[in-house]
Amino acid sequence: MGPYGFMYTSKQTARFCPDIKEPYTWLWGDRSVLQSWVLEYMRSSDAKACGRYGKWIRNMVGGLQKFSIRIGKYVLFPAYKPRLSYKKPAHWKLPADRDGILKDMQSFDQGKAEHLQQHLMPPSDSFGGMIFPLVQWFEESGDKLALDLAVGISNSVVDFYTASDNKLNPVGCMSNNHGTLNSMAGVLAAARHVPNRQHVSWARMLFEFYRSRCGSSFGWMMENESVNPRHPLERPSCEGCAAIDFVSVGIELARTGFLECWDIVERSARNYLTRSQPRHIGPISLEGVAMNRTEEHREIDRTPPELCDTRDIARRAVGCMAGWGAPNDVLDPRGKGAMCVQNCCSSHLPFGLYRVWEHIAVMKPEGLYVNLLLNHSGRWCDVRDYQPGEGRVEITMKKSANLYVRLPEWVEKDNVQVKVGNAGVDRAWDESKRYVAVGKVERGVKLTIIYPLRRWKIKELLGGTVYTTDWIGDTVVGIDPAGRFIPVFG
Repeated sequence: MGPYGFMYTSKQTARFCPDIKEPYTWLWGDRSVLQSWVLEYMRSSDAKACGRYGKWIRNMVGGLQKFSIRIGKYVLFPAYKPRLSYKKPAHWKLPADRDGILKDMQSFDQGKAEHLQQHLMPPSDSFGGMIFPLVQWFEESGDKLALDLAVGISNSVVDFYTASDNKLNPVGCMSNNHGTLNSMAGVLAAARHVPNRQHVSWARMLFEFYRSRCGSSFGWMMENESVNPRHPLERPSCEGCAAIDFVSVGIELARTGFLECWDIVERSARNYLTRSQPRHIGPISLEGVAMNRTEEHREIDRTPPELCDTRDIARRAVGCMAGWGAPNDVLDPRGKGAMCVQNCCSSHLPFGLYRVWEHIAVMKPEGLYVNLLLNHSGRWCDVRDYQPGEGRVEITMKKSANLYVRLPEWVEKDNVQVKVGNAGVDRAWDESKRYVAVGKVERGVKLTIIYPLRRWKIKELLGGTVYTTDWIGDTVVGIDPAGRFIPVFG
């Protein structure tokens, strides 16, 4: 840990940035550090550990405050990776209006001596990921500085969103979906505490944009809005982080009142989010495979040997998360990574699983809401799901409460059966018509809901290939064409 509470690279890794001769920090990487500290603080029962994490978190929040550039309602950051010796200039000629800020960002050239340029950083792909952990920390500690920073960064992300509808992208529609979706989840979280319907509407519109243009029915999500024009042979591939953050945005939208997003969250979590984590990797043959090899990949091949270890790769890769994968394969020879698993996706997967897990069953003042029909053993109840074998979910109460159970939007409501214990009860629905309203269910009692499953198929153009997915209920049971190397389905 170094100045401003940030984490800095080692001298060894700093040599990969020729313009920077000493260790530096990177706000996007520090976002992961802050997120992990906040989660550890939230989940730890060890008072000493909580004290240690709390100290580190407050240190970084203070560092963000010192390092930030405030212009009106915006919180922004310098457009270079600060070295250990960096000190923010005492006098900075700042733009006074929104157009001036945009122009300043456009004059930032990331490829040339970043630390020498005094320009502002485009937010959504850079530091927007700080918003969500800042909001979580405010919820845990009441730290108003953290919320103030989160709201200011949210203003910057929404007003200076770097995607296809603005002029900030130097290579066309190449907005990084992981960065933008992660930022969107934070914007929605901040809007819960400082209500901002404009920010919520912005996120809802973009969520549909990403789902229809970059995503799939089962959770696969392109890394970028389009192929990099510098690599025309490259096929769009999925960054696992983007798939996880897509689910996170869906959760936040559902919490805001867009209950239809629970269906999208469940299909993504039930399928790609969990299935793209291989449990077994057998022999992989590259015979006849034409790989997309760019100069960037060849540069990776020249990585110093002390940073490489090729022993027993298949066994050690079990449990990773697909990064740069095809819709039905963890690996993609024509994708960005050319038969590579991106490093950040596997470490981000537990965060995505955690987000899904904590929202399967949620206690509210009105009662217990089961939002997702996924297997769960939690504080309030146990949930046992029977898809795709049958349309059946069993919920065993661990605390007496009024119970509400969401069913998928395609379920025929007249054919739903509800049993409390062994006794059938009349169906009732909440005001949204999406949740079965069971009434009060006592601790230890098991509720059973039986509903007819739908069998359906979807054809989608994903990454230049038409895929046909075969569904039973919300579960993909087959996909064509099949995966060749490490299939996700089948």
